[in-house]
Amino acid sequence: MTYQPKFDNVILFLDELNSAPPSVQAAAYQLVLNRRIGQYNLPSNVRIIAAGNRETDRGVTFRMPAPLANRFRHVNMEVNFEDWQQWAINNAVHPDVIGYLSFAKQDLFDFDAKTSSQAFPTPRSWTFVSEMLSAPGFDNADNFEQKAEIAGGIGEGMAIKFVEHRRIAGKLPNPSDVMIGKVKKLDTKLSKEISAKYSLVVGVAYELHEMFKANGIDDKFREALNNVVRFSYDNFEPEMVVFLFKTIMKDYQIRFNVRTDLEKDLHKTFSERYTKYIA
Repeated sequence: MTYQPKFDNVILFLDELNSAPPSVQAAAYQLVLNRRIGQYNLPSNVRIIAAGNRETDRGVTFRMPAPLANRFRHVNMEVNFEDWQQWAINNAVHPDVIGYLSFAKQDLFDFDAKTSSQAFPTPRSWTFVSEMLSAPGFDNADNFEQKAEIAGGIGEGMAIKFVEHRRIAGKLPNPSDVMIGKVKKLDTKLSKEISAKYSLVVGVAYELHEMFKANGIDDKFREALNNVVRFSYDNFEPEMVVFLFKTIMKDYQIRFNVRTDLEKDLHKTFSERYTKYIA
């Protein structure tokens, strides 16, 4: 009987391949090149992908034997903030984490192979920080305890910067108050805190997305969106207004037609003021 593939493609993922001793890696020669193990042949729809740390990453690695290395096409992966940001927004990473890193993109990944520090910022460790912030009771802990917990994930220096960011961000308006039009202007002192305002943008976009998921684009959603847009025009820098629209329309895939005179006016204002800032 002829084998009929159930899926278009299946990935055989050999993770941490170069963490295996060379003698074990050699066992993959036949699998990778001839697509077989002994008498068993891999189905035609199977694709083989391997991954591993570089020798300079201070991981447990062995040099890949040349015959095995020659059987692969090699691609070095780098951290890309925009890709991570979209993933983070779609996977409910805490708004304070996304907001801080939107301002300080260089802090998403800061690994130095020469340092002896056990904790340092990476996309993975920032996810750990997000989970800490979302844990019940975390915000009730004192500043020292919070800083110690966060430092365990991203290092002490980065934790100090991030905790200070959260302290300032905590003084900004609640996103819900912006959406209902209760808050229209930022305090003059807070309006200068760029990093904290990024957290507010992410928080507002998240709340709009939750409203959209619950009821779609109804009159309540339109009112909330209009309040947010007017608030952003009055309080945010141009690049932050563009970031707000990108998050709502591209990352959360919320699309809507301009209907009322107010919406037409807001759309016209965006076209006149901010279109030139869109790359």
